[in-house]
Formats: sequence, structure tokens, C-alpha cells
Amino acid sequence: MPFFIGEFTYTLDDKKRINIPAKFRKASGESGGNYIISYYEEDNCLSVYPYDVFMSKIVSLLDKLSETDKDHRAYKSMVGENSIDVSLDKQGRIGIPANFLEKAGITKEVKIIGAFDKIEIWDPKIRAEYKIKYGGIEAKAKLEQKISQKLESEK
Repeated sequence: MPFFIGEFTYTLDDKKRINIPAKFRKASGESGGNYIISYYEEDNCLSVYPYDVFMSKIVSLLDKLSETDKDHRAYKSMVGENSIDVSLDKQGRIGIPANFLEKAGITKEVKIIGAFDKIEIWDPKIRAEYKIKYGGIEAKAKLEQKISQKLESEK
């Protein structure tokens, strides 16, 4: 299973491509340079999954949804609409479609964040606002406490 950690700052080139950090390319394992980019409105960033991770986590979840349930169909449609497959070029870059960049508010500079089983691509300003929303400098500690309390209440 891929394991991505760290933070990098890159710039989109004129063809709307970004480098995937070498460390992340090596960690991608069996994906062979094939990725799925998904946009999640809740986070306002692009999530880049190695192909095999997307298949095992996201598609396996979608497969459990019923085609006869209207909400399930709508959800599957929205995930499909906001996902696209991409491949690394020989220089270790991926091209990001303009509509995905627009959805995530990305113009030129990007923050590339390792989020364990996926890579996140953020506009730096949106990332900073996101962290403030979740508690600023103390965001991680506050989220740990909130998650811990939730897990305790589910026992």
C-alpha cells in the first residue's frame, strides 16, 4: 500500500502539468504511474490516488451501492463526474484538466501534501484557510481530540 507523507511547493507549467515529487512516485508502488484525480467539494482540493488505491478503496465502496437507490446513483454519478484518470509523463509530471484546476481554485502555485494513501493538491491560500478553519496552528491537536472523542463514543 502506498504511503505518502510530506509537503512540497510546486508551480504549474504552461501546459497545466505539475511534478509529482520523486519520493511520491517511488511510493506509488504498483500503480505504474497511473493515477485517478478526484475533486471533493468539502475540502476544495484535488485528491490524487494511485490507480490501485482508488480501485480498492473508492470503487469497492461504490460497488456496494445499489443501482435501485436514487441517492446511491446520484452519489456514484457525482464521484464519476469529479474524477479523471491521468498518467505520469517521462519527466514525472501529470497534466491536470483546466476544469479540475478551476474547481479547486488552483492558478499557478500548488501545495502537494502527502495524506498517507493519497496525494492532495491545493492552492496555497485555500490550504492556509482550510487549516485555520480547523483550528489554525493547533488544528491537528484539536482534530485528534475530536476524533478520539468520536471513537470513544462509538464503543
